[in-house]
Amino acid sequence: MSDSYLVLFDRALAQAIDDAALGLYKTTGAYTAAESTVALPVILIGSELPTTLDNCIVLNQQEPISEGRADLVHRVQIISRIEGTRNQSRDLAWALFEALDHQEHIPAGFYISWVWRFSELHLSKDSNGRYLVYQNFYFRGRRPL
Repeated sequence: MSDSYLVLFDRALAQAIDDAALGLYKTTGAYTAAESTVALPVILIGSELPTTLDNCIVLNQQEPISEGRADLVHRVQIISRIEGTRNQSRDLAWALFEALDHQEHIPAGFYISWVWRFSELHLSKDSNGRYLVYQNFYFRGRRPL
């Protein structure tokens, strides 16, 4: 069986974030702690926040919303966690916002006509010195054929 449209969308979005030099996305294999840096956090798809990686971006797609017969809105929660300062955490969240918000054709090949950030929540430092930001983005596009 081939991968679903939603799985392909997640992978393409992870690759788009990697292409924007905001994270490291590997299509195969596990990440090492050495690959996770504040400058380039690793990108995970549909995962719980890992305990072993301090710097990561997690993409969790929520159920898409139908808009009429032809349109579909993908809702993706992007969780970014950084071991560092509050400003570094905010910088990464802002960079993700700038790369995605009010854009078209992201990710490529999915006929996305508009992207917008719906909400954002900053959390204070955890016991391991890591800051966390939750952002929810909506991607409006065409239904798959």
